[in-house]
Amino acid sequence: MAISKMISAIIGTIFLTACSQTQEIQPEEFKIRGIYVGASDLIIEKVKEAERLNINAVVIDIKDDNGEITCDLGDSTIPTNSNIKDIKSLIDELKQRGIYTIARIVTFKDKTTKDLLIKNADGSIYVDKEKMSWLNPYNKKVWEYIEKIAEAVAKIGFAEIQFDYIRLPQYKSLEETEISNDLKKKSKIQIINEFLDFIVPRLHAIGVKVSVDVFGCIIPESLGENSHTSSQNIGQDYVAIANKVDYICPMIYPSHWPAESMRIDRPDLNPKETVKRAMEFSKRALGENGYKVRPWLQAFSASWLKKGFWQRYTIKQINEQIEPLSFYDISQYCLWNSASKYEF
Repeated sequence: MAISKMISAIIGTIFLTACSQTQEIQPEEFKIRGIYVGASDLIIEKVKEAERLNINAVVIDIKDDNGEITCDLGDSTIPTNSNIKDIKSLIDELKQRGIYTIARIVTFKDKTTKDLLIKNADGSIYVDKEKMSWLNPYNKKVWEYIEKIAEAVAKIGFAEIQFDYIRLPQYKSLEETEISNDLKKKSKIQIINEFLDFIVPRLHAIGVKVSVDVFGCIIPESLGENSHTSSQNIGQDYVAIANKVDYICPMIYPSHWPAESMRIDRPDLNPKETVKRAMEFSKRALGENGYKVRPWLQAFSASWLKKGFWQRYTIKQINEQIEPLSFYDISQYCLWNSASKYEF
């Protein structure tokens, strides 16, 4: 099914508000229903397909999963690959169409900025079990580099900056790296919180909203004691982050929860119950800050799971994820498909 039909069934009619760079958008005024669109010159075409159905937000890659900058940010010191040829014209057209613009910045996961990457004790670049390298969050030059990108993005006219991979690697020890001593002095959670304390006020000062993507499993109690362990392991404290930003965006994809999570036998086969349980734990943890939650929902099929543990995700499964959000006064969400191909 084409993206337009899918979004029609999911979203229905939403009142659109044109967003300027500095306009103050309050959660109760603008209910964001977004889709991830990656970085290409096909973004407007995707929006046009959905325009009559009133999609009101898009998430665009600016610093991608490899650390590459996808467009010219107007700063010659920031190298780009120009997947998006004219970012300013794109943002202007999106605003004219009443589309809320979110710039996704993959924060610490990076392959390209070699002088700022975490190094092993022998000077070689640290690579985790997923063959990925990472910027060193204990290095203030890294903070300044991310700040420079974020401020350039804000000046272009994005309404919001969304930090993804704002964490440390979870699958391989950092004890044999250059930051081993730093880790003993300051925990992963502390350094991530300090980075947010550094960058969020600077971005608020120039009139841009800030959101952060986090693992669903760090929602307190969602995986019992394992939630606390996961939080410490990657450096994401759910409540602390929510207190610092405008929106916290837990990735609560049913396929990403282990079997028996939250008393659910096979989460991918039970999207409604999985999302409901995750948001129940979220509300319990955040209390009055619960309105800041804008979850990422699954719009892909997890065919890599064992047979009998996954299903094809169509409009039905996406609607099943959306339905329980209202139980917890959540009216915002974004749909994730890494290839940004929403055809069912």
